[in-house]
Amino acid sequence: MDKHTMRELKDVTTHKEAIIQKVRRQIQQEPYPSKQLWPYRMMAIVMTCSILLFIAWQASKPIDHLTTEIPQEEKQSFTDLFQIEVEGKETAFSQYFQIGDTLSHRKKIKFYAPLQGFEAMQAVATTMGDAVHLIDPENLPFNSNVQEVYAVTSEMPDDSLQKQIQFSYKEKSLTGVDRQYIILTVTNVNYNPSTYKVTEGIQNFDGEITNVGLNFMNPLYYRAMTPDKGFAYLYYNYDEADKRIYRMSTRANEFFAYYNGYVYQIGYQLDGDQQEAQEKMVNIAREFIPH
Repeated sequence: MDKHTMRELKDVTTHKEAIIQKVRRQIQQEPYPSKQLWPYRMMAIVMTCSILLFIAWQASKPIDHLTTEIPQEEKQSFTDLFQIEVEGKETAFSQYFQIGDTLSHRKKIKFYAPLQGFEAMQAVATTMGDAVHLIDPENLPFNSNVQEVYAVTSEMPDDSLQKQIQFSYKEKSLTGVDRQYIILTVTNVNYNPSTYKVTEGIQNFDGEITNVGLNFMNPLYYRAMTPDKGFAYLYYNYDEADKRIYRMSTRANEFFAYYNGYVYQIGYQLDGDQQEAQEKMVNIAREFIPH
Protein backbone atom coordinates (compact mmCIF):
# COMPACT_ATOMS: atom_id res chain seq x y z
CA MET A 1 0.00 0.00 0.00
CA ASP A 2 1.71 3.20 -1.14
CA LYS A 3 1.85 6.57 0.64
CA HIS A 4 -0.72 8.15 -1.70
CA THR A 5 -3.25 5.45 -0.87
CA MET A 6 -2.55 5.84 2.83
CA ARG A 7 -3.19 9.58 2.67
CA GLU A 8 -6.54 8.83 1.09
CA LEU A 9 -7.36 6.36 3.85
CA LYS A 10 -6.30 8.77 6.58
CA ASP A 11 -9.41 10.85 5.94
CA VAL A 12 -12.08 8.18 6.44
CA THR A 13 -14.76 10.60 7.57
CA THR A 14 -15.84 11.43 4.01
CA HIS A 15 -16.02 7.77 3.03
CA LYS A 16 -17.94 6.82 6.17
CA GLU A 17 -20.51 9.60 5.83
CA ALA A 18 -21.04 8.84 2.13
CA ILE A 19 -21.74 5.17 2.84
CA ILE A 20 -24.08 5.98 5.74
CA GLN A 21 -26.03 8.53 3.67
CA LYS A 22 -26.35 6.05 0.81
CA VAL A 23 -27.69 3.36 3.14
CA ARG A 24 -30.21 5.84 4.67
CA ARG A 25 -31.48 6.94 1.25
CA GLN A 26 -32.02 3.36 0.17
CA ILE A 27 -33.90 2.60 3.37
CA GLN A 28 -36.11 5.70 2.98
CA GLN A 29 -36.87 5.06 -0.70
CA GLU A 30 -37.85 1.45 -0.32
CA PRO A 31 -40.99 0.14 1.38
CA TYR A 32 -40.70 -0.87 4.96
CA PRO A 33 -39.08 -4.28 4.80
CA SER A 34 -41.00 -7.30 5.73
CA LYS A 35 -40.03 -9.28 8.75
CA GLN A 36 -38.54 -11.90 6.44
CA LEU A 37 -36.12 -9.33 4.89
CA TRP A 38 -35.20 -7.51 8.07
CA PRO A 39 -32.40 -9.97 9.13
CA TYR A 40 -30.72 -9.49 5.73
CA ARG A 41 -30.90 -5.72 6.09
CA MET A 42 -29.35 -5.94 9.54
CA MET A 43 -26.56 -8.13 8.17
CA ALA A 44 -25.84 -5.58 5.44
CA ILE A 45 -25.64 -2.79 8.02
CA VAL A 46 -23.30 -4.85 10.22
CA MET A 47 -21.01 -5.63 7.23
CA THR A 48 -20.93 -1.96 6.23
CA CYS A 49 -19.92 -0.92 9.74
CA SER A 50 -17.22 -3.64 9.80
CA ILE A 51 -15.75 -2.35 6.54
CA LEU A 52 -15.69 1.19 7.93
CA LEU A 53 -13.96 0.04 11.11
CA PHE A 54 -11.35 -1.88 9.06
CA ILE A 55 -10.60 1.21 6.93
CA ALA A 56 -10.25 3.34 10.04
CA TRP A 57 -7.93 0.79 11.66
CA GLN A 58 -5.68 0.63 8.57
CA ALA A 59 -5.57 4.40 8.35
CA SER A 60 -4.55 4.71 11.99
CA LYS A 61 -1.41 2.55 11.49
CA PRO A 62 1.88 4.46 10.99
CA ILE A 63 2.94 4.92 7.37
CA ASP A 64 6.41 3.51 8.00
CA HIS A 65 4.94 0.31 9.37
CA LEU A 66 3.04 -0.30 6.15
CA THR A 67 5.93 0.21 3.74
CA THR A 68 7.65 -2.81 2.23
CA GLU A 69 10.17 -4.34 4.60
CA ILE A 70 13.77 -4.31 3.38
CA PRO A 71 15.33 -7.77 3.72
CA GLN A 72 17.65 -7.96 6.69
CA GLU A 73 20.68 -8.87 4.56
CA GLU A 74 20.40 -5.60 2.62
CA LYS A 75 20.67 -3.65 5.88
CA GLN A 76 23.93 -5.31 6.88
CA SER A 77 27.05 -3.19 7.09
CA PHE A 78 30.73 -4.04 6.95
CA THR A 79 30.94 -4.32 10.73
CA ASP A 80 27.86 -6.56 10.81
CA LEU A 81 29.50 -9.03 8.43
CA PHE A 82 33.12 -9.00 9.58
CA GLN A 83 33.04 -9.35 13.35
CA ILE A 84 35.82 -11.84 14.07
CA GLU A 85 39.28 -10.30 14.13
CA VAL A 86 42.10 -12.79 13.62
CA GLU A 87 45.87 -12.80 13.50
CA GLY A 88 47.70 -11.57 10.44
CA LYS A 89 50.91 -9.82 9.57
CA GLU A 90 51.65 -9.40 5.86
CA THR A 91 49.35 -7.48 3.53
CA ALA A 92 48.61 -8.15 -0.13
CA PHE A 93 49.26 -5.63 -2.90
CA SER A 94 50.52 -5.48 -6.46
CA GLN A 95 54.31 -5.64 -6.35
CA TYR A 96 54.43 -4.05 -9.77
CA PHE A 97 52.44 -0.97 -8.71
CA GLN A 98 53.46 -0.68 -5.06
CA ILE A 99 55.38 2.60 -5.52
CA GLY A 100 52.25 4.16 -6.97
CA ASP A 101 49.52 2.88 -4.66
CA THR A 102 51.59 2.63 -1.41
CA LEU A 103 49.44 -0.29 -0.27
CA SER A 104 52.58 -1.99 0.97
CA HIS A 105 52.89 0.73 3.65
CA ARG A 106 49.79 0.58 5.78
CA LYS A 107 49.24 1.29 9.47
CA LYS A 108 46.83 0.09 12.14
CA ILE A 109 46.08 -3.04 10.14
CA LYS A 110 43.29 -5.41 11.16
CA PHE A 111 42.58 -8.83 9.65
CA TYR A 112 39.18 -10.54 9.76
CA ALA A 113 38.12 -14.15 9.42
CA PRO A 114 36.91 -14.75 5.84
CA LEU A 115 33.26 -15.43 5.06
CA GLN A 116 32.40 -18.55 3.11
CA GLY A 117 30.02 -19.03 0.20
CA PHE A 118 28.70 -16.97 -2.68
CA GLU A 119 25.82 -15.57 -0.61
CA ALA A 120 28.34 -14.09 1.81
CA MET A 121 30.24 -12.60 -1.12
CA GLN A 122 27.01 -11.03 -2.37
CA ALA A 123 26.27 -9.57 1.06
CA VAL A 124 29.73 -7.96 1.21
CA ALA A 125 29.40 -6.65 -2.35
CA THR A 126 26.10 -5.00 -1.33
CA THR A 127 27.87 -3.00 1.38
CA MET A 128 30.24 -1.61 -1.29
CA GLY A 129 27.49 0.06 -3.30
CA ASP A 130 28.43 0.47 -6.96
CA ALA A 131 32.11 -0.38 -6.48
CA VAL A 132 31.84 -3.96 -7.76
CA HIS A 133 29.66 -6.13 -9.94
CA LEU A 134 30.06 -9.61 -8.52
CA ILE A 135 30.60 -12.52 -10.91
CA ASP A 136 28.33 -15.55 -10.64
CA PRO A 137 30.42 -18.74 -10.22
CA GLU A 138 28.47 -20.33 -13.09
CA ASN A 139 29.92 -17.70 -15.44
CA LEU A 140 33.55 -18.53 -14.65
CA PRO A 141 35.80 -20.51 -17.02
CA PHE A 142 36.41 -23.23 -14.40
CA ASN A 143 34.51 -25.05 -11.67
CA SER A 144 34.99 -23.18 -8.43
CA ASN A 145 34.45 -25.38 -5.38
CA VAL A 146 35.43 -22.61 -2.95
CA GLN A 147 34.04 -19.07 -2.78
CA GLU A 148 35.17 -16.84 0.06
CA VAL A 149 35.64 -13.17 0.86
CA TYR A 150 38.39 -11.59 2.96
CA ALA A 151 38.61 -8.18 4.62
CA VAL A 152 41.66 -6.26 5.82
CA THR A 153 41.32 -2.73 7.15
CA SER A 154 43.90 -0.03 7.76
CA GLU A 155 44.17 3.70 8.23
CA MET A 156 44.87 6.04 5.34
CA PRO A 157 47.17 9.09 5.66
CA ASP A 158 44.15 11.31 6.35
CA ASP A 159 43.09 8.91 9.14
CA SER A 160 40.07 7.66 7.18
CA LEU A 161 39.30 3.94 7.05
CA GLN A 162 40.74 1.90 4.22
CA LYS A 163 39.05 -1.41 3.39
CA GLN A 164 40.66 -4.05 1.27
CA ILE A 165 38.19 -6.72 0.14
CA GLN A 166 39.31 -9.91 -1.59
CA PHE A 167 36.76 -12.05 -3.45
CA SER A 168 38.24 -15.50 -4.06
CA TYR A 169 36.99 -18.18 -6.47
CA LYS A 170 39.10 -21.33 -6.22
CA GLU A 171 39.34 -24.88 -7.37
CA LYS A 172 40.98 -26.41 -4.36
CA SER A 173 42.38 -29.93 -4.37
CA LEU A 174 41.65 -32.49 -1.66
CA THR A 175 45.04 -31.67 -0.13
CA GLY A 176 44.20 -27.98 0.07
CA VAL A 177 46.23 -26.73 -2.90
CA ASP A 178 44.77 -23.87 -4.96
CA ARG A 179 44.85 -25.47 -8.42
CA GLN A 180 42.89 -22.85 -10.40
CA TYR A 181 41.65 -19.54 -9.12
CA ILE A 182 40.41 -16.06 -9.88
CA ILE A 183 40.99 -13.56 -7.10
CA LEU A 184 39.54 -10.04 -7.27
CA THR A 185 40.78 -7.47 -4.77
CA VAL A 186 39.28 -4.01 -4.24
CA THR A 187 40.81 -1.26 -2.09
CA ASN A 188 39.58 2.30 -1.59
CA VAL A 189 42.28 4.94 -2.08
CA ASN A 190 42.29 8.74 -2.06
CA TYR A 191 44.17 9.29 -5.34
CA ASN A 192 44.91 7.63 -8.68
CA PRO A 193 48.13 5.65 -8.19
CA SER A 194 48.61 4.12 -11.61
CA THR A 195 49.85 6.78 -14.04
CA TYR A 196 53.33 7.42 -12.71
CA LYS A 197 54.22 3.84 -11.93
CA VAL A 198 52.89 2.38 -15.16
CA THR A 199 54.87 4.86 -17.27
CA GLU A 200 58.01 4.09 -15.32
CA GLY A 201 57.35 0.35 -15.49
CA ILE A 202 56.92 0.30 -19.25
CA GLN A 203 60.32 1.93 -19.65
CA ASN A 204 62.01 -0.57 -17.37
CA PHE A 205 60.16 -3.73 -18.38
CA ASP A 206 59.30 -3.23 -22.03
CA GLY A 207 56.64 -5.65 -23.30
CA GLU A 208 55.81 -7.07 -19.87
CA ILE A 209 52.69 -4.96 -19.31
CA THR A 210 49.94 -3.95 -21.74
CA ASN A 211 46.88 -1.74 -21.53
CA VAL A 212 43.85 -3.77 -22.66
CA GLY A 213 41.47 -0.93 -21.78
CA LEU A 214 38.72 -0.82 -19.19
CA ASN A 215 36.81 1.47 -21.54
CA PHE A 216 37.75 4.12 -24.09
CA MET A 217 38.91 6.51 -21.35
CA ASN A 218 40.23 4.35 -18.49
CA PRO A 219 43.12 1.90 -18.69
CA LEU A 220 43.11 -1.72 -17.58
CA TYR A 221 46.66 -2.97 -17.31
CA TYR A 222 47.57 -6.60 -17.84
CA ARG A 223 50.75 -8.32 -16.76
CA ALA A 224 51.34 -11.87 -17.90
CA MET A 225 52.79 -14.46 -15.55
CA THR A 226 56.59 -14.42 -15.69
CA PRO A 227 57.99 -17.56 -14.05
CA ASP A 228 61.61 -16.64 -14.71
CA LYS A 229 61.78 -13.08 -13.37
CA GLY A 230 60.19 -10.12 -11.75
CA PHE A 231 57.22 -9.77 -9.49
CA ALA A 232 55.20 -12.32 -7.55
CA TYR A 233 51.44 -12.24 -7.20
CA LEU A 234 50.24 -11.82 -3.59
CA TYR A 235 46.89 -12.77 -2.11
CA TYR A 236 45.31 -13.83 1.18
CA ASN A 237 44.63 -17.32 2.45
CA TYR A 238 43.33 -18.52 5.81
CA ASP A 239 44.54 -21.10 8.29
CA GLU A 240 41.45 -22.26 10.12
CA ALA A 241 43.40 -24.16 12.79
CA ASP A 242 45.60 -21.20 13.74
CA LYS A 243 42.91 -18.57 13.10
CA ARG A 244 45.41 -16.63 11.04
CA ILE A 245 45.40 -14.79 7.71
CA TYR A 246 48.61 -15.41 5.80
CA ARG A 247 49.87 -14.11 2.51
CA MET A 248 50.43 -16.35 -0.48
CA SER A 249 53.23 -15.49 -2.91
CA THR A 250 53.11 -17.17 -6.31
CA ARG A 251 53.27 -16.61 -10.07
CA ALA A 252 50.05 -15.54 -11.71
CA ASN A 253 48.59 -13.34 -14.42
CA GLU A 254 47.48 -9.97 -13.12
CA PHE A 255 45.13 -7.11 -14.03
CA PHE A 256 45.38 -3.70 -12.40
CA ALA A 257 43.08 -0.68 -12.68
CA TYR A 258 42.06 2.45 -10.86
CA TYR A 259 38.49 3.63 -11.17
CA ASN A 260 36.27 6.00 -9.20
CA GLY A 261 38.26 5.92 -5.95
CA TYR A 262 39.21 2.23 -5.95
CA VAL A 263 42.23 0.17 -6.92
CA TYR A 264 41.29 -3.13 -8.56
CA GLN A 265 43.77 -5.99 -8.66
CA ILE A 266 42.78 -9.27 -10.28
CA GLY A 267 45.02 -12.32 -10.31
CA TYR A 268 44.33 -15.68 -11.91
CA GLN A 269 45.75 -19.07 -12.77
CA LEU A 270 43.75 -21.13 -15.26
CA ASP A 271 44.51 -24.35 -17.09
CA GLY A 272 44.31 -24.71 -20.86
CA ASP A 273 45.11 -22.28 -23.63
CA GLN A 274 46.45 -19.10 -22.02
CA GLN A 275 45.48 -16.77 -24.86
CA GLU A 276 41.87 -17.95 -24.63
CA ALA A 277 41.99 -17.63 -20.85
CA GLN A 278 43.25 -14.06 -21.12
CA GLU A 279 40.44 -13.08 -23.47
CA LYS A 280 37.87 -14.49 -21.06
CA MET A 281 39.51 -12.77 -18.12
CA VAL A 282 39.48 -9.38 -19.83
CA ASN A 283 35.70 -9.66 -20.11
CA ILE A 284 35.41 -10.79 -16.49
CA ALA A 285 37.57 -7.88 -15.30
CA ARG A 286 35.48 -5.38 -17.25
CA GLU A 287 32.28 -6.86 -15.85
CA PHE A 288 33.58 -6.86 -12.28
CA ILE A 289 34.66 -3.20 -12.39
CA PRO A 290 31.52 -1.07 -12.96
CA HIS A 291 32.38 1.62 -15.50
